[in-house]
Amino acid sequence: MKTYKLRIWGIVQGVGFRPFIYRLAKSLNLKGWVLNSTGSVQILIQGEEENIEKFMELIIKEAPPLSRIERIEKEEVNSEELEDFKILESKEDTGFNFISPDIAICEDCLREMRDPKDRRYKYPFINCTNCGPRYTIIEDLPYDREKTTMKIFEMCEECKKEYHNPSSRRFHAQPISCYDCGPKIWIHGDKDKDIFEKIAKYLEEGKILAIKGMGGFHLACDATKEDIVKRLRERKKRPSKPFALMMKDIEMIKEYCFVSKEEEKILKSKEAPIVLLRTRELKDISPLVAPGNKYLGVMLPYTPYHHLIFDYFKKPIIMTSGNLSDEPIAKDNEEAMERLKNIADVFVLHNRNIKHRIDDSVVFVENKEIQIIRRARGYAPDPIKIPIKIKPTLALGGELKNTFSLGKENYIFISPHIGDLKDKETLEVYEETIQEYIRLFKIEPELLVHDLHPQYLSTDLAQSFKKYMEVKSIQHHKAHFYSLLLDRGITKDIICFTFDGTGYGEDGKIWGGEVFVGNIEGVKRVAHFKYFPIVGGDSAIENPRKIALSYILKYFPKDADKIISMDDFEKNLIKILLEREENIFYTSSCGRIFDLISALLGIREKIDYEGQAAIELEMHAMESYEEGYYPFKIIENEILEIDILPMIEKIVEEKTKKDKRDIARKFHNTISQIIITLSEILREEYNINKVGFSGGVFQNRLLLQTTIPALKESKFEVYTHQKVPTNDGGVSLGQTIMGYK
Repeated sequence: MKTYKLRIWGIVQGVGFRPFIYRLAKSLNLKGWVLNSTGSVQILIQGEEENIEKFMELIIKEAPPLSRIERIEKEEVNSEELEDFKILESKEDTGFNFISPDIAICEDCLREMRDPKDRRYKYPFINCTNCGPRYTIIEDLPYDREKTTMKIFEMCEECKKEYHNPSSRRFHAQPISCYDCGPKIWIHGDKDKDIFEKIAKYLEEGKILAIKGMGGFHLACDATKEDIVKRLRERKKRPSKPFALMMKDIEMIKEYCFVSKEEEKILKSKEAPIVLLRTRELKDISPLVAPGNKYLGVMLPYTPYHHLIFDYFKKPIIMTSGNLSDEPIAKDNEEAMERLKNIADVFVLHNRNIKHRIDDSVVFVENKEIQIIRRARGYAPDPIKIPIKIKPTLALGGELKNTFSLGKENYIFISPHIGDLKDKETLEVYEETIQEYIRLFKIEPELLVHDLHPQYLSTDLAQSFKKYMEVKSIQHHKAHFYSLLLDRGITKDIICFTFDGTGYGEDGKIWGGEVFVGNIEGVKRVAHFKYFPIVGGDSAIENPRKIALSYILKYFPKDADKIISMDDFEKNLIKILLEREENIFYTSSCGRIFDLISALLGIREKIDYEGQAAIELEMHAMESYEEGYYPFKIIENEILEIDILPMIEKIVEEKTKKDKRDIARKFHNTISQIIITLSEILREEYNINKVGFSGGVFQNRLLLQTTIPALKESKFEVYTHQKVPTNDGGVSLGQTIMGYK
């Protein structure tokens, strides 16, 4: 007889791990106990050595589907002979925690919910150890019911039996409930008991509904009613940014969109994110759902009550975040009824409290690989395992698409998508979530890292902590560089293109078209787009026309009127400001070059959401089969400069002669050719064969489709982000490099 103490780290709480261990020990006639402690599961196991070895082997091989084992410690101990195997009460301990993300309803629960003989037939909160809410209901760890928002619902006798039955799928499932003892759903001010039939009726009548979800509220309406979609846009103050859709099943999605095997797998996955799919045919869906876009963002129902809505409503539904544009998503009933009262006509509420708000994740598939645009429900707060060890570090992220990261040793816990840190409400949610992460994951930061930009709200926040801990800054694009390395586990040298809209540079200029070489130990800026002036400060970012006018009046002053229409006042004002160098900034931003071309071609001169000009330029380019590219120069200074003036000269020449779609395509081909040319120059100089992409520009699918195969053909290894967004949502991961020991 041998006795061992085991400690297992990873996502092993809230995923049916203790019941799994219990059943496994019983099947092998082993004695002992299992319990949840802070950040791990502890096990005492006693029995014959052969059976214990089999036990260890099966823990790895047959662990519950939602679990993820990171590390197992095994230590032989002395013990008296034990009589049985038990699940003991949880205990607090040292170490940091892992928390399971929220998971879409599993097939077993869905089948029970559809079975008229089952006691949970059509129960809107059905769940088990393999599915349902986790992160959104956890108040503290170890993960037990009394430390979740389910503590207010006392289990009925039937649920208690399942909870304590080792052979049940709900053995120690903390959110377990049923009609008799669980949460309730209702329509505010409506006594109708056929709730889902009534929701369908309201949708059919053209009402806008605020529906409480797993991590916050959605605003929902019939996607086929153009006047209603228009009304939602007006009320939500979202003029043209695409809305997400929810569709009944994969068959319905395939009626409207092309779906690859990889995309179908992700749609049906336990994470159930919004997937950007190429539109096959809009059919009855209003073009106002995604104006000027060839893609639809679509998700499948992921909660039981989503499925129940589609029992009565057979058309695509807009399911967009329950907020006014740029505000945090609403999560509590009273909060939603106050904040969304001028948007929603009907409120669908439930009384399972949401502890942590979280939005839907957004992804796309390119080159058969997942690319995450927004990392939230289903993925957060799953940690990123990195190839280095860091001291306890809090990284505050960027300003747009903000996330923060909390890390220690080999693990980084990235927050769900928070949004743009530009207003008081978002900043409050940001600070509140940081405090919750520190408390939940039990990581007390010793280092605070922020962006170099002196005017970011996160920079102000960081400065206020200087007297309490070490505070460091890191340049935005260098953080992008390290984000890719940590995301993909790269420690060796790589050439990395970090192309986006804005990042405060180490020389005080605005960077955004940067090329770096380096590794986990250090990075060197080796190339960038030649700086060009933009008049109008930050307001120019929302007015691509100002970017185009600035460039044309700087480099084509004599022919400016022929190239782009402008009145004398506008022309003279910009000329004077350029001459005096007043209210201008110099930038190397690749994102601003996309804006410049979009405005120059008359595709988009003013934007109402970030990236709109570049997205619409890409959509135009996708309609062309042009294979050529424009001339450009690589100027050999200490840092190589990419001069796009020859390209602009040619575009100006072709502007009145060629279809704008062909010019847009040729422009994309040129950016691709710049990347390929620089990769070859830098491979020769530095003997590096790895090429990586980071930054929001690399959400451009056409650019990826054009560039990656060409680089692979030239025998480069190509790396894009997989676990975190390539956009600024991934910056906080890269910032944690400052905690590298």
